[in-house]
Amino acid sequence: MTTVAEFIERNREQLIARYAEEASRAESARGLSQHELIDTFPEYLSTLANISRQGHRGDPVKTKTRLEETHIGQRVRLGFNQEEVTGEYVVMGRLISALWEALPLQEQPSPEDTQLLFEELRGAMDQVVATFSGYTADDRQREKRFLRRLDALSSEVIGNSERSIPLHERLGALLEVVQEAMRAEGAGLLLADPSGKLLIPTMYTGRWRERVETEPVPVDSPSFLAELARSEEPLALADAVSAGPTVAEGIRRSGLRSLLGLRLWPHGKLLGVLYIGVSEIRPFEPQARRYLETLVEYLSGIIEKALLLQQLRQTNERLRKSETLYRLATEAISDVIWDWNLQTDTVAWSGAVEKLFGHAREELGGHISGWYDAIHPEDRERIVHGIHAAIASGEQRWRNEYRFLHRDGSYVYVIDHGLIERDASGKAVRMVGAMQDITARKAASEALRVSEDRLRLAVRAADLGTWDFNPVTGVLRWDERCRALFGLSQEEEVTYDAFLAGIHPEDRERTHAAVQRALQLGSGGDYDSEFRPLWRKDPGEHWLRSTGRAVFEGGRAVRFIGTVQDISDRKRRHSEAQHRAEFAEQLIGIVSHDLRNPLNAITLSVAALMRQEDLSDRQAKGLARISASTERATRMIRDLLDFTRVRLGGGIPIERRSLDLHALCGQVAEEVRLAHPDREVEVVRSGQGMGEWDGDRLAQVLTNLMNNALAYSPQGSPVRVETRGEDGAVLLRVHNGGTPISPELLPHLFEPMRRGSHAGEGASRSIGLGLFIVDNIVRAHGGTVEVRSTEADGTTFTVRLPRRAP
Repeated sequence: MTTVAEFIERNREQLIARYAEEASRAESARGLSQHELIDTFPEYLSTLANISRQGHRGDPVKTKTRLEETHIGQRVRLGFNQEEVTGEYVVMGRLISALWEALPLQEQPSPEDTQLLFEELRGAMDQVVATFSGYTADDRQREKRFLRRLDALSSEVIGNSERSIPLHERLGALLEVVQEAMRAEGAGLLLADPSGKLLIPTMYTGRWRERVETEPVPVDSPSFLAELARSEEPLALADAVSAGPTVAEGIRRSGLRSLLGLRLWPHGKLLGVLYIGVSEIRPFEPQARRYLETLVEYLSGIIEKALLLQQLRQTNERLRKSETLYRLATEAISDVIWDWNLQTDTVAWSGAVEKLFGHAREELGGHISGWYDAIHPEDRERIVHGIHAAIASGEQRWRNEYRFLHRDGSYVYVIDHGLIERDASGKAVRMVGAMQDITARKAASEALRVSEDRLRLAVRAADLGTWDFNPVTGVLRWDERCRALFGLSQEEEVTYDAFLAGIHPEDRERTHAAVQRALQLGSGGDYDSEFRPLWRKDPGEHWLRSTGRAVFEGGRAVRFIGTVQDISDRKRRHSEAQHRAEFAEQLIGIVSHDLRNPLNAITLSVAALMRQEDLSDRQAKGLARISASTERATRMIRDLLDFTRVRLGGGIPIERRSLDLHALCGQVAEEVRLAHPDREVEVVRSGQGMGEWDGDRLAQVLTNLMNNALAYSPQGSPVRVETRGEDGAVLLRVHNGGTPISPELLPHLFEPMRRGSHAGEGASRSIGLGLFIVDNIVRAHGGTVEVRSTEADGTTFTVRLPRRAP
């Protein structure tokens, strides 16, 4: 397979001759010598051959770039235009590739080799374009990117043909794209009125978000905008501040200095003007002017199409209303249809006038004066003057709201509109219209206004800031309070990227993820995030909570609104409370642990003393009381240690081994009887009692439940303890009679520091951790504990323990 380099070198002289012949055909080549025609072509051929051998690297590439710059510069000096110079590189490619295109495939260069040749020639042509226009490949890519965004928004601007949203309400997104593309800080659009003599302020973005032109601008005035409308080329204004009355006062006050604008001129008719502004005084480079021309040309097509469709909708709407007026009347709709003969001043009413206003048609009379008399005195002059002014001024329709007399003497709110029919000379001869009762709508509007006022007051009272984000255009708006909470001034613009940059780095990714989830279809649109702002200058750590909801249309989020609230105080209080609780729990653990040593010493000493044979009864009783008190203190310390383990996240440790719960229950019951010789503890067992449990921990459960039952039951009443084997588990029930546990306490019975209010003396010395420890030991074994307490049945604690670890 032959390389491109070999084809070039074998046919070098033939290529040079053919190139000279082709190049001489350009108009700018007339009168040039052979040397000037050929220029650097022989050296350029050698460089292309070297690149074919070595690839796109090394000295051949640098040499190629130098030769291209030399050739293009020479062509510029000789008067060639851009098309002629790019045509020369097209000729080069065509002549070289013609050397092998008729050969068999196996004798042609590889596709990679051929592709490399044409990439090099395309790069040369890009350099020609950049030299002649100053418009690089990057500029073109950037231009394509923003044109795609305009194209994506065009369907929303043009709108559904069934909808009738005013055009100016749909242009903001387009203008924001133009502003961003031009790297400007403000953009303005004025559309020409139907006569083409006035420029109507239509839409402003950026620093000009508030209208900077407050009145229409005459096209024949000496203003900068009028000059734009009359110019075929983009016009720049170096300093708007010093331009005086040729620019609007709003522009001068905005702080934007240099302006660049262009008229919208599709098909030779003035559509409007568009201009952008930047804050520094500077000239606009040729690329910016060309870029603006491209954007404006594209924008003109979108707006022109939208205007045509809007006119079509309006025409169809007028036609539809004209065709359906009498059909609506004959179908006895709720509207009152009237027909006014302007030549005789007679009026015909539809039957709905009685249904809506209680008047028989003959009661209003057949003359227009009957209508006038039914209008509220405070509205009469305005309405009569307005309808006659519409007739006299040549308008096609009239519309207004007023109060109309009901037959019961009250007044109802109506909306009234009519179409004016004119003869060939333009004289009004007839007017047909419809009157609709809007009293309920008025009441609802008033209620809505009151509700909105209340909402504004509530937002203000709650010290909330509000924000509104457009996910389609990327525009983010904050109210005054929202800016203050973030530490921004009212003049600073904010974007979503700036918002993320203003969040503490530890909170930024989490907040961004929450926003993205809310904007995903099917997420419900809810958003809730807490973060720390970086822009706040006041001392201390600040926390904000932002909540919101996304609105979806057509399968995507089109609006995202919400509120921001300062939760710094709440965060501080929560943190302080958490630190206090952790400190208290750690302190309890430390103290209870350190108390075990002296109590162990007391227990051992008492046991040694009680073994002496010469103790008197008084001494023996005193030592017994010391032993009982020490044992109770030891149990309390053990409960405190277990409580601390649970609260600090360690849980209660268990060591499983095989044991019989029946036997363990009998053993613990015997110990409890010895401690309470005056009370009866009944033990009942059934089924298989073997399982794998921590015997010491279950002894705690049994002891606590039995002591609890004894403490909360009347003296002389028995306590019943039952163990029953089942498939895979063993049930333990401890029952006592007496006053039931109050319903208010039941849901909180297993919480720490909770005790019943009817306990006896022994229970009054409890610290309220027994049932909390029971619950945690049972759950550590994978079991459950429940309680049922009624006046009739007494109180029963039921523990279910799986025989083995789950």
